[in-house]
Amino acid sequence: MNLSAFQSHSFRHYLACIAIALHGVWIQRIVVAWLAWDVSRSPAFVGFATFLSFVPTMITGPFFGVIADRIEIRIAIFSNYIAMLLVTLTFILSAYVFGINKISVVFFSTVIGITASANHPFRMSIAARLGYKEQLSSIIAITTLNFNISRLIGPAIGGVLLAQFGPIQTLWVTCISFLPIIFLVRNIKIRPRDFSAKAQQQFLSALRDGLSYTKKDRFMLYIFGLTVCVTMVGRGLLETLPIIAQGMFDKGPNELGFLTASAGGGAIFASFAKAAGRPQQAGKVGFLGIASSILIPMSVISLGFSRDILATAGLIALLGFSATFFATTMQSAAQLQLTDEFRGRVMSLWTMIAMGGGAIGALTLGVVSEILGISVTLIALGGITTIITIFILLFARS
Repeated sequence: MNLSAFQSHSFRHYLACIAIALHGVWIQRIVVAWLAWDVSRSPAFVGFATFLSFVPTMITGPFFGVIADRIEIRIAIFSNYIAMLLVTLTFILSAYVFGINKISVVFFSTVIGITASANHPFRMSIAARLGYKEQLSSIIAITTLNFNISRLIGPAIGGVLLAQFGPIQTLWVTCISFLPIIFLVRNIKIRPRDFSAKAQQQFLSALRDGLSYTKKDRFMLYIFGLTVCVTMVGRGLLETLPIIAQGMFDKGPNELGFLTASAGGGAIFASFAKAAGRPQQAGKVGFLGIASSILIPMSVISLGFSRDILATAGLIALLGFSATFFATTMQSAAQLQLTDEFRGRVMSLWTMIAMGGGAIGALTLGVVSEILGISVTLIALGGITTIITIFILLFARS
């Protein structure tokens, strides 16, 4: 296993803080998904709320990417988690005073999406500067492993807290989890940028430069095309698991936490597999990366045929594994292709299509499920995605 990242004191310091914060983020996500179902009992509304929590990444994410390339990144991280804390506290106080309804869930999902659209490019930018460039592959693998450990443990904790204390009380845990990164991030030492930022360059001009850089790089276009196709159905389903837990099996928050934790378990296994494997080479995706892109829609098709909760949990674990291995491979390939000059902008564009694909997929799954039923929708969308993915792979090969 490539553990060279742990040689950096700054990385170890950052990893401890961000691990706690990410647990809170996943607890928050499962609470929002549960509230969306609880106030509506509608797969379409769950999909819509999930869509709103991701769609700001498609709109504001690239602008935050420009900011990540310009300002002191530790201050950006500090400000972002302060904003996330205030958003959660505001929703808690609003729920105590006015109660919870569809409007409040929609508003909370949207604001979460806006703060998250800044968090992704900020985290990617700071992580790449926590060690030497030779440690970058190790840093990406370990931060992904950390992300997926929190994805396993966070929803499990969230499910238990939901059942025992209720959704609003559970959100207090999210607030507490943000405090370590807020108080400690400004003390973390980072590597200086390998370029001088164009401070006088206009904002939109800087954004266009990042887009132009991406369009001229054929390998980056391949990564972007494959990402948007696969994440629509894979990430879209993983973010709308209440549709599976309650829509297909009529189960409660404990089972929802179990299914979400199953996805996290598969994701952790994928992260270990990625970290234990050979360091990724620049300019290559590799056979396993390609295989995972096919396995994702095939898992969704199989879920459409499943009628047993345990079998479904196993398939969701497989989906979590393949989706994580794929996303880690694509992110590593993109990061290794970039210099610090364009890292924030280009990675914000990659995040935009990765998260945007998940948002569109969640909305599509919810709406189509209302019309055709959940099982038929999973089979149909999984089949269409499989065909398109194979076409992209064959086209790129030629």
